[in-house]
Amino acid sequence: MFDFDSFEGRLPWHQSKWDPAALESQFGRSDVLPAWIADMDFKTVPAVQEAVIEAAKNGMYGYTRVGEDVIEAYLAWQRRRNHWEAKSDWFRYTPGVVTAINLLIQAETEEGDGVLIQEPVYYPFGNSIRTQKRQVISSPLVLRDGRYEIDFADFERKAADPMCRAFVLSNPHNPVGRVYTREELQRMGDICLKHNVFVIADEIHSDLIFPGHHHTVFASLGEAYAKNCAVCHAPSKTFNLAGLSFSCIMIPDETHRQRFDAMFNRYCRANPTFFAPVAAKAAWEHGEEWLKECLAYIQGNEAFVRSFAEKTWGGKVWIAPLEGTYLLWMDLHALEPDAEKLDRRMIEEAGVALDGGTMFGQEGAGFQRINLAAPRSIIRELMERMAKAFA
Repeated sequence: MFDFDSFEGRLPWHQSKWDPAALESQFGRSDVLPAWIADMDFKTVPAVQEAVIEAAKNGMYGYTRVGEDVIEAYLAWQRRRNHWEAKSDWFRYTPGVVTAINLLIQAETEEGDGVLIQEPVYYPFGNSIRTQKRQVISSPLVLRDGRYEIDFADFERKAADPMCRAFVLSNPHNPVGRVYTREELQRMGDICLKHNVFVIADEIHSDLIFPGHHHTVFASLGEAYAKNCAVCHAPSKTFNLAGLSFSCIMIPDETHRQRFDAMFNRYCRANPTFFAPVAAKAAWEHGEEWLKECLAYIQGNEAFVRSFAEKTWGGKVWIAPLEGTYLLWMDLHALEPDAEKLDRRMIEEAGVALDGGTMFGQEGAGFQRINLAAPRSIIRELMERMAKAFA
């Protein structure tokens, strides 16, 4: 029903992924083929496009709030997709999940406190912690038998540190693609409850789950877990709406909500853009079939990359199992053992713009993160350029 093969380009609207100035600033070249920043090269749900066009006809784009109808659309989406019964008074809006993480770190910790993360992990986690003058405490994931796992002994040792006051969870995990099981989440949640560590659950990729896996909202584990967390969602990754800056922060406990509200009022005080609630509501109400086909297309891209890598490099290149997200994590040590040289060769020789693994922590050295949410023709060209550079 939907066309994911066509690509009409994304200029001249200065969208970061393809904007020449952004590429020049980030990679030193504007002519690289981009597969870095995590948004899609697909047009969003047709019903979303229609809703935004209809709203644009109004011609008056004044200050906007998130209406109850928009919140109900989100809650209904969570009931259908994740079997999570949430309440509307838990809902808070922020322009983005990273904004929320910064505010939650400020609300739940003090300067000098430690915040736990699981590297290699989405690099704004560490940036946010350091920006807020907190200390990064890392409990790295362990690559065991071709799958990333949690070292629970290390996780508890780090959480038990009196400095550690919060844990930023990435689930599905960016960049390694893990979707944590209910049992894994409960075990982490129990450790955090035991040691009074507040959980900030970044679940922005939670709609991007592949067959054989199921997303569990952290707050759905039970009342005790819900009262010790904030859960961050957004329609941005799911429906390619990142440019509309709209995120949903669910905080079940009233005391924690009050702390968050105080920080929001002090540092953010943002209203959603006029088009954001319109697009989000249309996506949640009409986007399910589009998402189903989108995920199938991304799976096709994953299969293509795995097949191409096997034919080109044999068993030299390891690719992490993709349980969730549209971000593929590839170990390219065998092609270039020096991580810094690998990053340079990707840009200078292959002419491709990926996210180098060291951005996500030293555990990511020698890896590259590839965005699969693009037409097959772009993914094919990307792999062909890499094959030529590392022949």
